[in-house]
Amino acid sequence: MDRLIFTALNTIQSAQENSIVRSNNLANATVPGFRKDLEPKVVKTSFLDAVEEFETRAFALREGKNRFSREEGRIDYTEQPTDLAIRGEGFFVIQPKSGGEPALSRRGDFRIDATGVLSDGAGNQLLNAQGQPFAIPPFRELYIGDTGLVSIEPVGGEPGELVEVGQIATSLASGSDLKKFPDGHIRARDGSIPPTDQESRLVQGYLESSNVNTVEELVENLRQQRAYELNVKMISMARELDESGASLMRMPN
Repeated sequence: MDRLIFTALNTIQSAQENSIVRSNNLANATVPGFRKDLEPKVVKTSFLDAVEEFETRAFALREGKNRFSREEGRIDYTEQPTDLAIRGEGFFVIQPKSGGEPALSRRGDFRIDATGVLSDGAGNQLLNAQGQPFAIPPFRELYIGDTGLVSIEPVGGEPGELVEVGQIATSLASGSDLKKFPDGHIRARDGSIPPTDQESRLVQGYLESSNVNTVEELVENLRQQRAYELNVKMISMARELDESGASLMRMPN
């Protein structure tokens, strides 16, 4: 009976954690470049056998918290010269608006802010290959190559004159153990970012959507709700069985 209740309580806790992950994915389904969070997986079951009276109690050990899917989202044409998308593997390097260490991102809805720096829709600043915020002088036309090299036709310059203003910092992050931190940004497990290698391939005028499948998330949320309800019933059933067993042990009147 004890193990039945403990198993049900563990399943309820797992269902609750999974529902939080799914709800967060749905809330960010329209955020460009968002990478959906993955549910932690059960790796083994541990028994509380240090104390004799708890030897029947077990709990699930889960790993993989703060993991995310690297699956590529849909890429759409927007015509905006500051919109960027990465084809295949790779990340932009950004300075989060909230502060802290630089991070990786796939969000490419960049605009030139009031300080002349390229920033995404959340206000995070795009960094250049030297690790500084990418400032762009006034221009008539903006050109961004597939390696992230940025050129402009400067205001006041000759028609057709191109001036290189820097290169966008990108990283494939190959072989890096990445995770999402509490601020929602992607970094290596130790809090650093992988070295920039400029090997990601960019496309100008396109924007990558999130890789969240809303139908899949909704269906899974419903499944988790059913699992929660089922395990609540199991706890109620265990109580009834325990009470029935206790009644059999009572002395007759």
